[in-house]
Amino acid sequence: MKVQLVSAWILGLTLASTQAMQPLGGVLDRQGNPANRQQLDALRSRTVQHDFSDETAEQRQTRHARAEAIKNGFMYAWGGYKKYAYGADEIDVIKRAPKTTRNGWGATIVDALDTMWVMGLKDEFARAQQHVVNIDFHNDGGQLAKVFETNIRYLGGLLSGFELSGDAVFLSKAVELADLLMPAFDTPLGLPWQMLNITTGVGSSETEGTSATNLAEIGTYQMEFFRLSQHTGNATYHEAAQRVITVMLERNSPHDPTSLYTIPGMYPLDFDMLSGRFTGSAAYWGGGGDSFYEYLAKTWILSDFMLHRNLDLWRESVQALREYGTAESSDGFLFPGFVDGAKFYPYVDTFTNFVPGTLGLASKLVGSDTYFALAEQLLEAGFSVFDKMASSLGAEAVRFVRKNVGSDYLQLSAQGRAQVERYGIALERPYYVLRPELIESLFVMYRLTGKQEYADRVWGIWQGMQRNCRVENGYVGTGNVTVDAATTGVHNVIDSTESFFFGETFKYMYLTFADHDVISLDEWVFTTEAHPLKRGLVFDGVF
Repeated sequence: MKVQLVSAWILGLTLASTQAMQPLGGVLDRQGNPANRQQLDALRSRTVQHDFSDETAEQRQTRHARAEAIKNGFMYAWGGYKKYAYGADEIDVIKRAPKTTRNGWGATIVDALDTMWVMGLKDEFARAQQHVVNIDFHNDGGQLAKVFETNIRYLGGLLSGFELSGDAVFLSKAVELADLLMPAFDTPLGLPWQMLNITTGVGSSETEGTSATNLAEIGTYQMEFFRLSQHTGNATYHEAAQRVITVMLERNSPHDPTSLYTIPGMYPLDFDMLSGRFTGSAAYWGGGGDSFYEYLAKTWILSDFMLHRNLDLWRESVQALREYGTAESSDGFLFPGFVDGAKFYPYVDTFTNFVPGTLGLASKLVGSDTYFALAEQLLEAGFSVFDKMASSLGAEAVRFVRKNVGSDYLQLSAQGRAQVERYGIALERPYYVLRPELIESLFVMYRLTGKQEYADRVWGIWQGMQRNCRVENGYVGTGNVTVDAATTGVHNVIDSTESFFFGETFKYMYLTFADHDVISLDEWVFTTEAHPLKRGLVFDGVF
């Protein structure tokens, strides 16, 4: 289905003539080369998901029982949301109250559309569809829209809902919302503002009075905008997302002595969207940078491997990560960390746990055993943060002590040193708020390898949530992962149940134990918000 979009912003562009003169953004690599046709054919025929045909009847029975238990957990949490907050962005479970955090359009419902679909919850999905029909995106709920979050939660959820169900209302609403977001890109360089007044179309930075942004927030539009261009035949969206990368590369070079970007492939976090220049030198694959790197690989996959520049940049970035962005801890785990010029800081947050899954998937596709082994090492490190805790849940952020670098230990507080002695890590932020990233990578690596231990680890984390996060009417965060509610009782809770819990965490847990052909990795690729989009839609470089 092709949806025709009419807006003054789009009518002002002359993309048709531009497309006739030059390839779409990202189709050529940085040397001006397109993807090799023979390599394209090989990639398109390659399968990555493990053959589970040797699964025993007992294993299948256990897996199905676990899937059903997780579905029941979803319905328990959904019941609290329906009773006290249906239609709101989130629920405050303890307060039993609705919460407006994403313009009041019902972020939890839209984020969870595809979760309900894959779980077979057709009645709940039908009710959610009616909610989507009635969303008025022109009414911003008195809040500025955070463009990045609106894209990954709402736009991604609508696109996935459309591709799974075939219901055109989801695509229509996706186009409507995207049209309202496009003024955020109407800037001197075409780089998006962080915040947008939906009513007036005026953008701004989250830091008032500045033009500051970060790597993830300028670089996490590629998947959703590419797919929207495919469904509508309108290249405007794709070109807007790809222009971000073009400008970033044109205005920042590691060979420029004035540039704060010094290591090829390790892009700094802090960015100025009016100058197009990096404003800091610290690079990191965790919060603030994570989904930029994720989308380099995944948009390449989504494009049927045609966006050759994405692969070019991804390869350079993972090489830099391996060489400069990781270090071995004193207890033998390989962790990512902050890189600032020649300095490495042994700090890691839970957002970096997306890396093993994405790296493993990309490595399987390109046939790199070396980088698949790196994915496995990083997964072990990420899991260790959870595995060492009594709660079976991992801290939001930790510091580690590098092997043979005693100064890392000396720089810690007395409490941090004591934690290193006990756990091998110091807990920088000792709470867990239902985040999905480690579960995501365990699911992906399970589907890629068939290793039962990865699925068992997901089940262990779910049991940790059951003990420490389940309360009346739903699930909440826990303030201290070092203690377990099985012995202390549930206390020190964080009354936060963001939409990603329904849209990501539950989905990845359920899919780990669902039948293996449900959202096969050979047929679908997940956005950063866990919205599956169909692989293999024909793309020859023109929409």
